[in-house]
Amino acid sequence: MLRQMTALILVLLIVATAVPAALASGSYSARTPISGADSDKLNNLRLAAQALDGITVEAGDSFSFNSAVGPREKRRGYREAPNGRGALVTGGGVAQVASTLYMALLQMGEAVDIDPVKTYGKRFSDDYVQNPSLAIVTDYDAGIDLSFTNLSNAMTINMWLGEDNLCCAITVGRNGRDEASTKDTPGIPGAWSWLDGDEEDDVPDAWSWLDGDEEDDVPDASSWLDGDEKDDTPDGDDETTTYVDFYRDDASSPDSLGSASINCGGDKDVLHNVALAAECLNDTMLDAGDTFSFNDVVGPRTKKYGYRRAMNGRGAKVTGGGVAQVASALWLAIKDCDDIEILEKSTYGKRYNQRYVSNAADAMLTDYASGRDFRFRYTGRSSLTIYAYVDDGWLYCEVLED
Repeated sequence: MLRQMTALILVLLIVATAVPAALASGSYSARTPISGADSDKLNNLRLAAQALDGITVEAGDSFSFNSAVGPREKRRGYREAPNGRGALVTGGGVAQVASTLYMALLQMGEAVDIDPVKTYGKRFSDDYVQNPSLAIVTDYDAGIDLSFTNLSNAMTINMWLGEDNLCCAITVGRNGRDEASTKDTPGIPGAWSWLDGDEEDDVPDAWSWLDGDEEDDVPDASSWLDGDEKDDTPDGDDETTTYVDFYRDDASSPDSLGSASINCGGDKDVLHNVALAAECLNDTMLDAGDTFSFNDVVGPRTKKYGYRRAMNGRGAKVTGGGVAQVASALWLAIKDCDDIEILEKSTYGKRYNQRYVSNAADAMLTDYASGRDFRFRYTGRSSLTIYAYVDDGWLYCEVLED
């Protein structure tokens, strides 16, 4: 009898420990609204979502949100925006990405072991979740993280911005890029594009699919923790972010290392793509010795990130066509700077047949998927800031040194 009981207990233990492994496949998704987010918060959401998109966590491996997303700093393209308690901070909004991922993970039950999390609790003043206990706090510098261990089969995390929602899809036991569903997100194609539209499009059109009310257990004394990054703005300070005027001439203005302007033409899809990339580039800051990567700052040029099919530098219609104009304008702005060391650049060369730059040697070529990048290092002793925007069909870029 004792042997039978022992055997039964052993079987039950084996079954209990095998429950997560039974999750051989499946999809789990969550979404949070972005309709009220301003352009700066959308920029931060996009950067963090791009950092998570496509990450695979193998069976038994651990995941860290802070490690995957990295520091939320100006030099990495993050901007000041409201965080979950309404404070203007660099990287504001990134906690919404963590919250959306957390909501998808909760559906997996025992298939994941989620470490204890911090929430905004009663301080939560946004509306992307209805329950403040789902409003996750993250802070890279303070080590406040969203982390978990995968107890099931390999999982793939996909994260993207739709028209109205920040979306997360976790696929277990299957290829996430093949299986992640986008049916609940209007305007987001089911196909997953990889060709970003700056590089030449040698893929036939038939293969065009290739081309984000519980108590807060954060101590009150640590109320500066914004959930995304340190909050340097006192709660009672109503100041708003001030952007540098490109052409002001007062004595306190930073020195201009260089500037450029490009006529983008009249194609509305090209202008749309240029404006998206310029928005990502705008207000990027580099300190002495820092390296800039166009692909890291702008991210993938794909349909799910809002890019459209438009003409590229050699006249091919591709998803993200026109983004190379932004790289070209930045190149023109810095090409004669003594404090810039070019690490990597490619041009269209003889294949260039457009008019946005007069010299084909200035027609920069970048491609996120293939890793063809425009990179340089700032060798000055202070810091520089890159500004870029589109106005009335023209792309403007200026690089200022503090």
